[in-house]
Amino acid sequence: MREMELDRSELLREEVARTRLNCGLEVAALHKRGYAKKYAVLATRYGSADTRFRIRGTADPVSTPEGIAHFLEHKLFEEENGSIDDIFADLGAYSNAFTNHTMTGYLFSCVDNFWPAFDTLLDFVMRPHFSDENVEKEKGIIEQEIRMNEDSPDWQAVNGFLKALYQRHPVREEIAGTIDSVRSITKETLYECYRTFYHPSNMTLFVVGDVSPAQVGDRASACLDGREFGTAPNLERLRPEEPREIGARRAEKDMAVSEPIVCFGYKDNRVGYDGPPLMRKMIGMEILMHMLAGRSSALYNALYADGLIDSSFDWDCDYERDYGFAMFEGRSENPDRLVERVAEGISAFVAGGIDPDQFERTRRRVIGSMLRSFDSLEFIAYNFLTYHFRDMRLIECVEVAKSITAEETAGMAGELFDPELLAVSVVLPGGGLEQGE
Repeated sequence: MREMELDRSELLREEVARTRLNCGLEVAALHKRGYAKKYAVLATRYGSADTRFRIRGTADPVSTPEGIAHFLEHKLFEEENGSIDDIFADLGAYSNAFTNHTMTGYLFSCVDNFWPAFDTLLDFVMRPHFSDENVEKEKGIIEQEIRMNEDSPDWQAVNGFLKALYQRHPVREEIAGTIDSVRSITKETLYECYRTFYHPSNMTLFVVGDVSPAQVGDRASACLDGREFGTAPNLERLRPEEPREIGARRAEKDMAVSEPIVCFGYKDNRVGYDGPPLMRKMIGMEILMHMLAGRSSALYNALYADGLIDSSFDWDCDYERDYGFAMFEGRSENPDRLVERVAEGISAFVAGGIDPDQFERTRRRVIGSMLRSFDSLEFIAYNFLTYHFRDMRLIECVEVAKSITAEETAGMAGELFDPELLAVSVVLPGGGLEQGE
């Protein structure tokens, strides 16, 4: 049986076992006894933002088309004789994959036939098959997906916000790419990106459920350690230097909507780090945003009472090593007044300071939500690697939340909510649909 290192949370009474295989793949497992369902996720640190890179020791950087990480995710699900989804379905397993700005993940869940599904996951991700013919076929499929996104008002509101917020960082670009960029993808470029980013040393396998972690490590080793993966690339990810200023104050788009959709928020220039400091900021911002605009906040209820928002109004924060932002979105008959009122509410909130009692109530509510989330295997499966690839440990989130202070959160508010770093994206009624229809 393979020896594994253990990360423990006494508060959660959970532990994650970790090991690294000879091929370089990191394997982690959280044993949840008594659960029928099991999840496995195999992910690579490769997302839509990784379009420029250099292999250290070579002269020239490599530039690849926007959307190629997402395209590669699609292609790995296709076998010479059919779809990987069919193999999982025959085993009674649900399969899926996702690409975001910084990672690509492949996963399955099942109750029975876990080990055959586990072997299938490792096999198909580590065994690419690209041909000129199947690449051309996939272009048409992804072009349809891009057009569907172009027809989605909510998607366009968020996309317009990111393009307004950032001038050069690739987070402003569509994860799926553009029709032109997708059409420029070739079999050779796919293989080049696969060899660069899908080396096992750049990947992590995570399993959660009633499965022995030692068995997970032994089975993964049996599947992969006999294969030849070559030397791990000495990879340097290249990012353009992002100016401090936002790209545009406002973006507008006319679409077939019955009322305006607005997405607005603040660019966070406090970047350049990950690990525990980033984790503290992420959790501190979650507490702060609940206090400021959560459904029990004074601002939310005032906006609702005045008819400026409805139940679609929400907020989100996204933080990585080299970018971060906080945003609000929803439908509103008067989006400009909504943005104005939220900005006024934020200014008053920052000027008045954080109420200690409200902070404590909110922090306890956030901690309670975290504790409940650890009863969900799906939550753990989707979030473990998101934290892991930022050099953070998901099972430490409750301890971090308990240690965050009101003063720390007030400092975050004072630094983030700079009126000069506010961008607004609005989708307005048009395109053949009259307001009120």
